[in-house]
Amino acid sequence: MLPPETIRKAKNSSRTKTFLLVAFVCSFAILVGSRSSASLRGTDFPDFYCAARMLAEGHGHELYDADAQREYQARYAGRVGTLYIHPPFEAVLYVGVAWLPLTRAYLLWSFFNLFCLATAMRQLAKQTLTTWDWRVFLGASLTFVPCLLAVLQGQDSLLLLLLVVLAFAALREGRGFACGCWLGLGLFKFEIVLPVAIVLILTQSKSVTGALAKGFTLIVLLLAGVSAALAGWSVLSVYPKFLLHLQAQPFAGIVPHAMANFRGLVSIFFDRDGTALTIASIAICSALILRKTVNCWKGARLTSQLGITGNNYGKFDLAFANTVLFAVLVSYHLNPHDLSLLLLPILVLLHQSLARPPRRAARENWITVGLIAILFLPPLHLWTLAAGIYALVSLPVLAFFLAGASKFRSGREVLVS
Repeated sequence: MLPPETIRKAKNSSRTKTFLLVAFVCSFAILVGSRSSASLRGTDFPDFYCAARMLAEGHGHELYDADAQREYQARYAGRVGTLYIHPPFEAVLYVGVAWLPLTRAYLLWSFFNLFCLATAMRQLAKQTLTTWDWRVFLGASLTFVPCLLAVLQGQDSLLLLLLVVLAFAALREGRGFACGCWLGLGLFKFEIVLPVAIVLILTQSKSVTGALAKGFTLIVLLLAGVSAALAGWSVLSVYPKFLLHLQAQPFAGIVPHAMANFRGLVSIFFDRDGTALTIASIAICSALILRKTVNCWKGARLTSQLGITGNNYGKFDLAFANTVLFAVLVSYHLNPHDLSLLLLPILVLLHQSLARPPRRAARENWITVGLIAILFLPPLHLWTLAAGIYALVSLPVLAFFLAGASKFRSGREVLVS
């Protein structure tokens, strides 16, 4: 048992760290709030806010009427910008702040985003990085440009990060049903969640796959019912048609050159999007990386009956991290703030790389650490955003995926609990 003096010092140190963290987060929130009036015209939050207003005022059946959306934006945001393109059920979340004036609603949503980020970092530390302080993760994550963009734009990417982390934690404990439920709740970004779900269903044991599929299906049906209740059953056909014709709308918000995935990268090289050549190139790249992702899961499946060892946990963590990277790279639609999801694979691979690796793998691990440092560099994100070529960020993301996959090669594994 530790001496009372040591325990007291540890408690004081923990309180000091918590105080400094709270002060830092509050200062960050004040910064967001102080520039909210100036930045709201250029952020995405008004789109969500006005969609929530439409629901609150009983106009859910017009949710995917572009003219109706613009009318609400002009009335409540004082400007017309990009359209609300997410499923109907997500707008319910924004109803929780839509009763406030726009600026105050934006500030409250920013606090919610910070709560999601803090909870995700704490859960990750609890699951895999028990020797590290989660408050350090949170402070570091606020310097990651995609996370900053998610907060400043009033987006939902940090909520998705939290749901994916909770799904990771559930599957790590063999709770397939809970994992399926958490992933299902993330379907407001179905273009990212569906690739994760597909890989997990293809790679897990039969018992886990069955439970995962049941949980996922249950949430899908529940969200479909909520959407129908909000916007009518016709929304199940209206919404897909709206997305198919979205690119023809002004301010559609679809810019392939700003997508840090295969679609964005191919569009830069071929300078056109949607042609047969670009679609074939994306399909080939996606198939190759899917095969590599599935291979990573061999020997990494966990069930409640399996004897868990540190090596099994290490394999599982790396396989899930690469599944997230796979989903980001193959997603058909991706915004810069969606790269907030990279925090999960970044922390997992960083832990694996710095945990006293064998000398033979030291070079490989330092390459991984170098790629993480590149992804965290603000100039990489800010310069490519300003130049209109953010899709090039997919190159270090792809290299990061390959670095994680290389740890599964025979005789080269560096896997720790």
